[in-house]
Parts: sequence; structure tokens; C-alpha cells
Amino acid sequence: MFGSIFNPQNRFWQTLDHISDLLILSLLWLLCSLPLVTAGAATAALYDAAAHCLRGSEPMPWRRFFHTFRRELPCACIVTVVWGLLLVLLVNALELIAAAASAGASAAWVVLIFCLVLMILPAGAACWMFPLLSRFAFHPIPLILTALRLAVGYLPRTVGLLLTVGISALLVRVLLIPIVILPGLAAWLFTFLLEPVFHRYQPKDPEAPEEPAESREGEG
Repeated sequence: MFGSIFNPQNRFWQTLDHISDLLILSLLWLLCSLPLVTAGAATAALYDAAAHCLRGSEPMPWRRFFHTFRRELPCACIVTVVWGLLLVLLVNALELIAAAASAGASAAWVVLIFCLVLMILPAGAACWMFPLLSRFAFHPIPLILTALRLAVGYLPRTVGLLLTVGISALLVRVLLIPIVILPGLAAWLFTFLLEPVFHRYQPKDPEAPEEPAESREGEG
């Protein structure tokens, strides 16, 4: 009886181990994202560790995290600044349109809804960019273009990514405490949406990563 309880292969200990990994990765992501400009590299590292350690069998996810963080930092910083500024400008524009709509401008409501729909593309592309960077070798501009292409080509998956991020952000805003585990959990959920796509373009030689080819239309 005691042998089965303290067996490291016991489901209880495995679950506890996964939870501790989620906590460690989430805290690492929070710490490495604090300068903001490094948030993209931290996100790439978080996704990579989630795919290889949380869903895979690779041990020591923190080591995988730091390895990917250092490797992708130069490209990720450039993309984070460029795409971050774009998203900030778009959000500010939406706030102005929303203010006009709330003031009674009927046409502003139509423009607001149209702009919200358009936001799916840049926000959705941001969800693809850093997981994509963690898996394939990219320069900044090809990375952005490929993320946009995949965000459109796999639109249902893009919507799923945005819902994951939105629900996570809402839970953190309301409860705050889940921030210590939700980043890792969200990255783990991302792997179910992104890994089937990445496997289609994964090079046979893991030492020679390459950019994926044109994305297939839809989910086919």
C-alpha cells in the first residue's frame, strides 16, 4: 500500500509534478516579461517548454525555457516592439471610436463593430508569432508575414487562441491569484491548437529548422 502511495509514477504525484511545472513556468514567464520588450521571447520560451515538457516527456522545463529564451531574444524583441506599438495604436483608436459611440454617434457603433472584427487579425497573428518562432528559424519580417498568413489560413484555431487569451485575462483581472498558473496553463492549451499545424511543416532534421511553406486554406 505504502509502496504505491510513494511511487513517483503514481497519478497523484504525476499530477502534482505537472502543477509544479505550471507554476514554475508561469512565474518564469512573468519575471522575464517584466521589461515588456522581452515579453515575446518569454512567450516563445513558455510555449516551447509547454510543448516539449508539459505535453512531452522532456524533464526540467525551466532549462528548456531559458535555452529558448536566450536563443529567440534578438528576433523576439524586434517583433514585440513593432507589433506591440501597432496593437497599442489600434486599441487607442478603438477607445476613441467607443467614446464617440457612447456619446450618441450612431454611425460610430457600426465603425466600432467593424474595427473589432478587424482586430481579430493583428491580435490573432500575435498569438501565432512567438510559438511559431519557438519552433522555426525566422527573421522579424518573415515571422510577421507568416503569422498573419497562418492566422487567416487557420481562422478557427486563431479564434480559439484569442478566446484562451481573453478568458485567461478576464480571470486574472477578476481574481488576480490565477496569474501564478494561468500563463503556463494557457500555453499548454495553445499546444493543442498549434501543434497539429506545426507538425505539418516540421523539418525531418531537428538541427535544421526551416520556415513553413504556404499555409493551407482552412482546416483541411
